[in-house]
Amino acid sequence: MAMQGSLSGLLSAARSGVALSQRAYTTSASEAASVVYTGHYKITQTRSAIGVPKSTIKVLKSLGLGHRIGRPVFQPQTPIAAGKILKVKEMVKIENMPGPMPAEGYQRARATKGYKVVGKMM
Repeated sequence: MAMQGSLSGLLSAARSGVALSQRAYTTSASEAASVVYTGHYKITQTRSAIGVPKSTIKVLKSLGLGHRIGRPVFQPQTPIAAGKILKVKEMVKIENMPGPMPAEGYQRARATKGYKVVGKMM
């Protein structure tokens, strides 16, 4: 019964707009915001997404994969990225990269056209 009374007291305090500043716990979101991650995951897709469930394809897209097999992407070492990697671990290759993100992480692979215009014929 005492538990029920304290619960109703908390609910009434929350409804009245009183701030509950006497909490003795922290949420995982507030702890995750204060942690600084210094490394990155280098993620390379090694298998095709053909025939896998749509939820797995969505996870690949959220990691920045699914466009071209063999193209690496870089993700910060966070618990969110680690959970996504665990979902698609059979389809990717992972490398830990300490320090800041390398310059190749910002570049997009673009094929050359194979020809260029030198001048006009006439």
